[in-house]
Amino acid sequence: MLFCTLGISQSINFDQLGKEKWLRYNGGVAANAVYYDGTANRQDLTYFLTGNLNFNIAGLYNIPLSFTYSNQDFNFQNPFKFNRLSLHPSYKWATAHIGDVNMTFSPYTLAGHQFTGGGFDLNPEGRFQISAMYGRLLRATEYNEEEPRAITAYNRKGYGLKTAYDFDFMKLGLILFKASDDINSLDNPFPVELGLSPKDNAVVSFESEFRLFDKAQIRVEYAISGVTEDTQLTDARETNGILSFLLDENISTNYYNALNASFSYPAGNGTIGAGYERIDPDYKTLGAYFFNNDLENITVNASQSLFENKLSLSVNAGLQQDNLDNAKSSDQQRIVSAVNANYSASERLSLNGSYSNFQSFTNIRDQFDYINQVGDFDNVDTLNYRQISQNANLGANFIVKKTETQQQTTNLNLVYQNSTNQQEGETIEGGENQFYNGVAGYTIGYPERALNISLAANVSYNTVAEDDNMTLGPTLSIGKQFFDKQLRTNFSSSYNTSFTNGEQQGDVLNFRLGSSYVWLEKHNLNLNFLMLFRNSTLNTGRDLTITFGYSYAFDNFKLNLKKGQRVPNERTPRNREASVSFRYRNVSYSGTLSEVSEQLTNVFESGQFAAIPQFKKDELTILLAITKEQEKENKYQESALNFLAELYEYGDFQDLYNQALFDVIDRIRDDIKRIDFILEKLYIETKEIVDKHPLYKKPVENYTDTDKILKPQFDKIIAEHTDRAEKLAGHRWLEIKFAKYNTVEDIENPSGYLKDFRDSMSIKSYEMYDKTGDLDELEYFLEKEIIDYYYKKSLSITDPDNLELRYINKN
Repeated sequence: MLFCTLGISQSINFDQLGKEKWLRYNGGVAANAVYYDGTANRQDLTYFLTGNLNFNIAGLYNIPLSFTYSNQDFNFQNPFKFNRLSLHPSYKWATAHIGDVNMTFSPYTLAGHQFTGGGFDLNPEGRFQISAMYGRLLRATEYNEEEPRAITAYNRKGYGLKTAYDFDFMKLGLILFKASDDINSLDNPFPVELGLSPKDNAVVSFESEFRLFDKAQIRVEYAISGVTEDTQLTDARETNGILSFLLDENISTNYYNALNASFSYPAGNGTIGAGYERIDPDYKTLGAYFFNNDLENITVNASQSLFENKLSLSVNAGLQQDNLDNAKSSDQQRIVSAVNANYSASERLSLNGSYSNFQSFTNIRDQFDYINQVGDFDNVDTLNYRQISQNANLGANFIVKKTETQQQTTNLNLVYQNSTNQQEGETIEGGENQFYNGVAGYTIGYPERALNISLAANVSYNTVAEDDNMTLGPTLSIGKQFFDKQLRTNFSSSYNTSFTNGEQQGDVLNFRLGSSYVWLEKHNLNLNFLMLFRNSTLNTGRDLTITFGYSYAFDNFKLNLKKGQRVPNERTPRNREASVSFRYRNVSYSGTLSEVSEQLTNVFESGQFAAIPQFKKDELTILLAITKEQEKENKYQESALNFLAELYEYGDFQDLYNQALFDVIDRIRDDIKRIDFILEKLYIETKEIVDKHPLYKKPVENYTDTDKILKPQFDKIIAEHTDRAEKLAGHRWLEIKFAKYNTVEDIENPSGYLKDFRDSMSIKSYEMYDKTGDLDELEYFLEKEIIDYYYKKSLSITDPDNLELRYINKN
């Protein structure tokens, strides 16, 4: 199937015309194929093409184009537009946005939502600023019962205005945003279960920013959002709201508030600051894709550089709570504190460390007030839960030797994590968990031979309740370059074995072999093999993955339209090659442009980034190729930093993704223990109703006229009881499945259902987090998806008829 994202963006700055080369283009294309033979539920062969092309006219007018083609099926109906065409002409302080664009006014009004229409920004040198937009936010999408992933939506249009005026002592701003659905934009009927209704939304926000003592900066934003959930309703609201002149109000209209205030003050070589944010429950705006609400945050922070910038310190602390209107059955408070330090002791030694403390308080009120009572079980007290998590990290990097013929480095990283769950001030049974991890590595390199050898060891130990778990193993990697560094080869192998209470549970062995070849500087071919052997009490098997790829990058097509003038050859020997020097994440890059390009390539091909998906590698390959083509120091450094940011971004996300998935599973396990009794009680309730019903076990042929009247009611009771039985059976099956995931390492190297789930959700989670940057939103998404995934699996595995009761004697 074809999945094509077409993005064309044009940015014109008319007052700069004639000051740059008239025509230039750059970009690249890549093709990849992946063959897989193993136990995971995935296609045997996948292939895809990616590419981008950018034309630049006069150094100011850009036309970028990108596409992706794959044999994987991504297509389904949706109200969003993936094919985009946009134009952004500008002249001095005025910029227009035309086509498929997005604009941001503030987080509570219009926040990056794409629309098809037009907008502008006016930022003159004076005190006044204004921005405006109008366009279609969502296109009408009819209901499609044959495609469950399809998203049904009304046609939605919106407009907005943002103004600001800068006084001498303060800056004041006003934002207005309005969006509404067209009730007549859908022709076909759709199920009520979709919960779809035409909406109307109006938001007004007031902003202010001012300085104190010439240095301190205070910023405040207050927003009020009015939302009519269903404009089809005719019943009027009791009183008109504050935005009734903008909003189509009725009985479904509600108003919500949001407040954000921050303070910062420069102190020494750093800053101190504080912040406060409060968002009403159910606050929403149709100008944002995702939105967190029902929260109150209080934060303080400070940072400082000492000892001629050799030591960097930062401190953060915060308090968050939800259930602001006391409408939930539970409320939660979180206290977070963190300290980070980085110290460059010398050119050879650098140290880094961090500590964080996370405390979560959950008060669960009695929910049985609105559940059918069952005698002795009415008397359930309010439960108070407290979770304390501590994390500490210490790292050291030391250059043992650095000469022209040999380089030796070593590193050590230690991690400690502790989690304590308390109820009513006492640690609950199995509520004390500890995790220790240590990684030590040694690398020796021979620059003249283009050879690097690394050896590392990893040990993880954790205690969960009465169980002790340990995983350990070595990793060996070798990298060698041939033919004047045009051919790069690498080999690595890792072995891990795990123990529980001293007994071996299984081991994992993998081999990686990879190569890449650069031809004529612009062509890159790569071939990679991965063989993994898994042997455990629960899963034994092997996986083979072969990846082949080709990419081509091009740049520097120049035309000088002045008659008789030739383009100078910027690569003549008389021009000495430029050099740069910069740092990124405590790693220094310095030398000539070609030397730094070599350093960037080595980082890209290191084992640290071997797990990056191929589509991301293609993007990075093109970014790296474009970086290598830059000939001016500032352009090169800017491009290199952009490449490194993109390179580390996915690796950072994988760590975050694994930790988020582990936190979700850990939270679900706690919930399983907490609600197991409730689910069994609900199951017993419906079973008692079924057993006492007059039609229970009565043959249909013996039904009286009265029985036939009761039959629909009895069928509903049976259906509800079956549903309760399936949920309880799935709940306890999930409890068994999740019991073995006790550390983040278990998530990083999963098997069976969890492996399939983690792999299938990885890319989608990355795309979501990349768009929103919201960890809570990611964890909510993962929690919803994993429960649904395992519940559906349980329906074909568990037997609800053979449930074993734990709390209630029922004969």
